[in-house]
Amino acid sequence: MKKKSILIVLILLILHTKFLVNAQQLNPLGICYVEVNNSNMLNAGSYTLQNSNRQLFDVAIIFAANINYDVSKNRAYISSNNNVTKVLNDVDTYVKPLQQKGIKVLLDILGNHQGAGICNFPNREAARDFARQIANTVYTYGLDGVDLDDEYADYGNNGTGAANNSSFVMLLQELKIAMPDKLITFYFIGPATTRQSYNGDMAENYIDYGWNAYYSTYSAPSIPPLANSKISAAATWIQNTSVSTLSTLAANTKNDGYGVFMWYDLKGTNAASYLSTGSNILYNENTQLSGQLYPWTQGTACDPPLGLEVTNVTGTAAKLNWTPNGSQTYNIDYKPANSSIWINAASNYSGNNIDISNLVLNTDYDWRIQSNCSLTLKSTYLFAPRFNSGNGCEIPAGLISSSYLGTTSTLSWNAGSASSYNLQYKTSSASAWTTVQNITANTYTLQNLSANTSYVWKVQSVCGGADLSTYSGEASFNSGFAPVQSPGARSLSFNGSTNYLNAGQFNLSGSALTFEGWVKVNAFKPSFPYISSVLGIEVGDSNSAMLRFGDGNLDNNKLQFILSFGSSQVKLNSNTGLNTNTWYHIAATYDGSSMKIYIDGNLDASIAATGNFTANGILYLARNYDNSRTLNSFLDEFRVWKKALTAQEILNNKCNVAANSSSLEANWKMDEGSGAGALDSTTNTHFAGLINMSDASWKTDVPCNSPLSTKDIDLEKGKSVYPNPVKKGNDIHFMINDRSASGVSLYDLSGKMIKKQGIDKDKVTINTQNLPAGTYVYKIESVNNQILSSGKIIVE
Repeated sequence: MKKKSILIVLILLILHTKFLVNAQQLNPLGICYVEVNNSNMLNAGSYTLQNSNRQLFDVAIIFAANINYDVSKNRAYISSNNNVTKVLNDVDTYVKPLQQKGIKVLLDILGNHQGAGICNFPNREAARDFARQIANTVYTYGLDGVDLDDEYADYGNNGTGAANNSSFVMLLQELKIAMPDKLITFYFIGPATTRQSYNGDMAENYIDYGWNAYYSTYSAPSIPPLANSKISAAATWIQNTSVSTLSTLAANTKNDGYGVFMWYDLKGTNAASYLSTGSNILYNENTQLSGQLYPWTQGTACDPPLGLEVTNVTGTAAKLNWTPNGSQTYNIDYKPANSSIWINAASNYSGNNIDISNLVLNTDYDWRIQSNCSLTLKSTYLFAPRFNSGNGCEIPAGLISSSYLGTTSTLSWNAGSASSYNLQYKTSSASAWTTVQNITANTYTLQNLSANTSYVWKVQSVCGGADLSTYSGEASFNSGFAPVQSPGARSLSFNGSTNYLNAGQFNLSGSALTFEGWVKVNAFKPSFPYISSVLGIEVGDSNSAMLRFGDGNLDNNKLQFILSFGSSQVKLNSNTGLNTNTWYHIAATYDGSSMKIYIDGNLDASIAATGNFTANGILYLARNYDNSRTLNSFLDEFRVWKKALTAQEILNNKCNVAANSSSLEANWKMDEGSGAGALDSTTNTHFAGLINMSDASWKTDVPCNSPLSTKDIDLEKGKSVYPNPVKKGNDIHFMINDRSASGVSLYDLSGKMIKKQGIDKDKVTINTQNLPAGTYVYKIESVNNQILSSGKIIVE
């Protein structure tokens, strides 16, 4: 009896304590978004109610991190810009003081035009991986939860899938498992609003609060059956929503019994009078500025590396891999998945991989990596996919794809000790895998693929009997376009309204860049925004690299070169205005100290600029992020370099350049003459899909004839090259009479090198088994790369 009485007393005390805690919260709950690109989070704690001295805001939301897409790994990941990075890397200054006042601090996450969002995870594994990233971020930085925002995803970009019916609920289910003690809130906007149920489960079962996303309106979001006490029907943009509308929103909230009131964009100026308009109605109290107003200075950009994967997993050891960012160093940690303690693998580490050991067999592990951009500047952590240490049967590594021919692609991986391998592949948007079993070599050619389609694949080792490794991490590739026989030099014509090229995901961030190519404008943009985009990336002011004509305060026939440094753009304008109906070679370079524009090889404008720029996103040609900025023009021979070309290099390479040139990232010769895409003559496979275009878009109006065009080269009539034509599968022989010759290079008519073979005594033999039928150009070259002779070869 005594024990029972004590238990009752304890329960009453707990309930009383819970009541006191809840009593400190407002009714309705106050939600406040802070745009950290221009405002300090601490200002959310500077306003209290005048009589009760309670905080006006119960929840402060860091707005906003992004959902970006790592194309190399077919993976959505959390990206923090310079200002979010500043907040998270110094939570002692910007987050904990708010929490000490009883304010919950959440991180908002929304799309970033890269095709990734909360509503298109293709399967549960992808949703689970992103949920773990969110949870690791929340726990690492001591936050109280996450706010999900389904804006700006641009579903379908980068070969991602469209919004689907399962993604949002799967993410919420996995989030609740990964962080059961944290808040999950929903900014009610986007495709997720109509995809709130899956397999009988409802989004409401996992969402703590939701609110209307359309400022100055009153409309309760439908998150069935979330109670009104968890919803804000009002959406107030501080000082942009009129005082009279604010009064109406507050009165309706109180009268209709909604338990949440959402405020957006708290700035660093005194808003007590404005806020009082709402608080007087909601709480019968004025709002006072009871703390100081905090200024804000911009953070500095520092990005973590991408391409995270694990290889050489042997049960007790593994290799952690990433794609390095220039000269940065890295901090790497790992831990068993069920532990909260991270183990440091290395700090200030240079390189692109590191071995870890002393792992426990058949155990799940997490790992994370952070860039050191300087002694004082670090990125936020990027959390890698979870891996299992395995049973000792080595997981395949070194996954490589090659030979993209539209319907076929060759896959290979490092040869290990396995007796055979199982391979799985699928399109990026598919949920089901196709399995190929009992592959006895470490290479396999996929057949019957769909052209210009993103695929993912993975491999498993079979070590004998029933011993199987877990599958490798997923690798990805684009199947490319089926080869076409070029009719000779061509250009592409764009109509200035609906035509453009989508070249997919590029990460150009760094300290060196060149854009160059030929342009012949039919008409410059005559109306707002007066911009005709030539090529580039623009995700926002803090993430861009582009070359275009015109701007709000720039003549529409003058070039503008733009790069993002930190949170702002640096713009260089040309001095010269271009004429219509005239071919010009244009180039824009950045070498770490200055940005320059060249016209026809002549330096036209320059400006000082230093540091690393940020440009990571979809690269378009003849358009930017919407059709109001399309180009009415011809384009030809466009290239992207990850170095700054010199003036002499620009002059030398105006019409043609070797496909394997150092730092040449992409080269669209635009000589195909037909088909659905402009091929990249480099091995980087930046295929550019033709959007709203047809075979008629290829034109014979060109600035210079390609030196590789067959119409400029006579068929070899002697016997030094035989047989010619040659039947596919047979050898073709080159008899070499010049002692200075070093070898023979074979090109297709787009200018892409297909084969290169050295001289054996006085001859070269090339087998044609792997060459599609068509016309090829050969060059016999000297040891100092001079062309001694050239001609064409026909493979029948």
